[in-house]
Amino acid sequence: MQACDVTAYRFFASILEQGGRESMRNRKALAAALGGLLFIGSSAAGGGQTRSLADRAFKEDVLRKVADIVEARYVLADKAKGFADEFRALVRSGTYDALTDPARFAEKVTADLIAITRDKHLNFRVVVSSDIGEEAVGSLHHPVRYARLRATENVGFSRLDWLEPGIGYLDLRRFYSFDQARDMAVAAMTFLRNARAIIIDVRENGGGSGDYLSSYFLPYPTQLSGSYSRETGIVTEAWTSRDIGLAPRLDVPVFILLGPNTFSAAESFAYDMRSRKRATLVGEPTKGGAHSVDLFPVGDRFEFYVSTERGVSPVTGGNWEGTGVIPDIRVPAAEALEAALPEAREAVEAFGRDRDAGLKEAVAEMQGLADAAAKLYQEGKSRRADAALVALVTKARSAGLLSEFFLNVFAYNFQAPEDERMLLAILEKSSAIYPRSPTAWAMLAAAYDSRGKRASALRSYRRVLELDPGQPVAEKKVRELSK
Repeated sequence: MQACDVTAYRFFASILEQGGRESMRNRKALAAALGGLLFIGSSAAGGGQTRSLADRAFKEDVLRKVADIVEARYVLADKAKGFADEFRALVRSGTYDALTDPARFAEKVTADLIAITRDKHLNFRVVVSSDIGEEAVGSLHHPVRYARLRATENVGFSRLDWLEPGIGYLDLRRFYSFDQARDMAVAAMTFLRNARAIIIDVRENGGGSGDYLSSYFLPYPTQLSGSYSRETGIVTEAWTSRDIGLAPRLDVPVFILLGPNTFSAAESFAYDMRSRKRATLVGEPTKGGAHSVDLFPVGDRFEFYVSTERGVSPVTGGNWEGTGVIPDIRVPAAEALEAALPEAREAVEAFGRDRDAGLKEAVAEMQGLADAAAKLYQEGKSRRADAALVALVTKARSAGLLSEFFLNVFAYNFQAPEDERMLLAILEKSSAIYPRSPTAWAMLAAAYDSRGKRASALRSYRRVLELDPGQPVAEKKVRELSK
């Protein structure tokens, strides 16, 4: 993806993000721009013909507006006028006089502004159609372009893998807004939930709409890097989110791979994770972009992305602008995964020792509860037996063992006639925990039926049909048991 695509994506993702720290700021900027405050020329607003850069007055007007925007809006207020004046000097020297091709003109302006400010977020670009060729100046241009980028990039998720026993891997290429990425993020974190070490690769992540991954590894609420606005003089705080689809992994070892293409929101993720001592960073220093941008349309041919806010860490008080995020283990970016794997293997072993020791104790306690429940059911002491079974299930859940399959396999151990009550109690508990599962109710129905409890079996098979209409076995059994 070209740099202009990265920045355009970053802005429009933040517009669409609900509740994100950039969304309100960008909506205001867009509203002002669309109100005509920053347009040059009449085509976009009045339907006139697109003007050419061969028109000297038009080009001068565009360059003047670029300089004025830098002076008025660039985030570092004490340096903004100096930067703008340097750019104006280039204009006066004739730097852009011979450039009439819009793309080359925009590239030159962008390169010069970055050289002046050392800010890699600045981007002056030609407004072009997306890959489907919609009208570039139409109101649907940016929504369509954003949607096409999202689909092309799979919402940023490039690769999920299980590299070796216990080590999960995620290659994330872009941070889309969480409302767009939520389903994929939940799926990815579910895939990685059994990992004893997780490697997150952001070496080719150019940023986006804001870090949401930290919420899967830090407790809620944890304060993340916020954003200082030149316009308001206020730091907008950012925090981890509660509603992320599953419980965060607060203790699993995390390794983040970095490189010179890691930028913006990806840097924020790495910076916050390390400042909270929650990850080991491996690779090369990152690109160094801690600012956030606003969009300023310039006529109907160009748009200018300008840094209007800067990141502020609640831990360090600073950010990574210019310096990049420095890794803990410095190796060439191409060798970062290879370097991280030995570290991850050691982490898996240490993490496993601690978890397995605790799990062994939990299983021993659960076995005691299982033996006690079975004996109490045999003695007809159902109330005490039920309490022991509830305690066992609670312990299994906290140990990460509980599932419908776990309970079914557990119940299989109690097939003897004297263990009938234990068997049925386990399967009844399973249907109560998983009330929307046709399988749980079918298992319970079959157990009732095989033990001559026709009324209970009929009720359970009917429940199967409510959940799975037309299920052949259940339909047949309902007919048989209804006679």
